[in-house]
Amino acid sequence: MKATSKTTLPDVVEVTADGTSMGKTVLAARLAHLYGEVGRKVTRIEIESSRRRGGPRDTGDSVFISLEEFANAGIRTAGLVGVLGPLFEAIMQIPKNGGAVVVDWAGGTVGHRLEVLAATNFDTTLAAMHLKARSIVMTTNSSEHMQQAEKHLQSLETIAPDLPRALALSGRAGPFDWPVGSEQRGHFDRLLTTAGEVPILRIPLAAGRALQVCADAGLDPTQALLMNFDELAARLGVHVFAATACATEIALWWQRTGTELRKALDVARDPVSA
Repeated sequence: MKATSKTTLPDVVEVTADGTSMGKTVLAARLAHLYGEVGRKVTRIEIESSRRRGGPRDTGDSVFISLEEFANAGIRTAGLVGVLGPLFEAIMQIPKNGGAVVVDWAGGTVGHRLEVLAATNFDTTLAAMHLKARSIVMTTNSSEHMQQAEKHLQSLETIAPDLPRALALSGRAGPFDWPVGSEQRGHFDRLLTTAGEVPILRIPLAAGRALQVCADAGLDPTQALLMNFDELAARLGVHVFAATACATEIALWWQRTGTELRKALDVARDPVSA
């Protein structure tokens, strides 16, 4: 029998960044839909403050872990690992149900997350379970965010060296394009040097605040794309021409982001019998 190649998507994907308002939740939603497109059930773990919780979350099973629970870690069994029990329970179900887990970490939780990775020997434990994973570190083009992402990648290399990483360049705050010799270009070059050969995703900007407008209206991007323009206009509280433009921008973002994610998630090809 001749061997052919089959793309194997990671069993666990986490999206993380130090800063907020980068589009992590929307990217996590797109990830979940990507798994759905190949017929794989996905559980989304959203770690966020109850006060800030928002955005699309209607794809697959969704589990919410309140950031306020972190304050109680000291009195919980296993500390932060105990607070994140629903996350680890979902991961442990993967060998049984064949699904996947997408983790959307709240902004500003990088320190907590690294503590959890170290305490659980996350990368080696997943390997022992024969599970594949990918950590996506996001940044915008701001100097602060790029420095945070660089430090985060360095910490991951030290704490979880066997956890594959990817760097996501969010276009939400503008392009990563500066004159040679500028301060921002220097930060970006150092970030790329630190990233080395890890996959780099270029997440485009959805013009006209299309994604944010839909999120404010409680719409997942897929819901917006499936609506007729009159229905979408009524839901967003805009005229039909604005709704059409919004849907066009979301469709473009959806296609380009899906392409970028597929490149980063194509982490292995397993031979199968033909």
